[in-house]
Parts: sequence; structure tokens; C-alpha cells
Amino acid sequence: MMIILKCLNENCEYSYEVSEAEIKEYGEYHKKCLICGSELRVAKESIKEIVKKDLEIEIKENVDTYFKNLGIEYTIEMIERNKELAIKRLYVAEIRKRGFKIND
Repeated sequence: MMIILKCLNENCEYSYEVSEAEIKEYGEYHKKCLICGSELRVAKESIKEIVKKDLEIEIKENVDTYFKNLGIEYTIEMIERNKELAIKRLYVAEIRKRGFKIND
């Protein structure tokens, strides 16, 4: 995944894309703006992508754990019971992606 970094200086419009792997390996090189020396920040668009990706990974891992510990029927029942949770629709989508039927 590519991440957009932007300069925090209002007078500087420097920004660039860098891979997630590059940041993990060489993060110290991506802290300061090459033009003005101000700090760089992750752009809002990239933050949304990062959060979405992390949520998808966490939900997949949780469903795997629930299937293993509770079984398929009890997992589906548990998700259906917790309909007031905002994240329920993502769990429903993950269950459907695996080929199971679940009520909204």
C-alpha cells in the first residue's frame, strides 16, 4: 500500500508517496520535509486506507478465532445478537464472503 506524506508547513506544498514497507524499514528518513525541513504527516486519504485495511485484517482474524473457539453457528448467532454495534456490518460482510448466510 502506498502512503502519502505531506509537509506540515503551510507555505510548503511538498508531498510524496512512499510504500508501507519503505516506512517500516526506513522510517527515520521520512520524518522531515526535503524542501523546508518541517515535519511530515500522513495525509488524511492515507489514514482512511490504513484504518480500513487494519479493520479488515482484525475482523478476519476475529472471525477465524470465533469459528475455532465457538463454532460456526454460535459465531453467527453472536454477531446477529450484537446488532447495535456499528462494526456489525463488517462482520456480516466477512461471514457472507465465506459463503454463510446471516441476517442483517
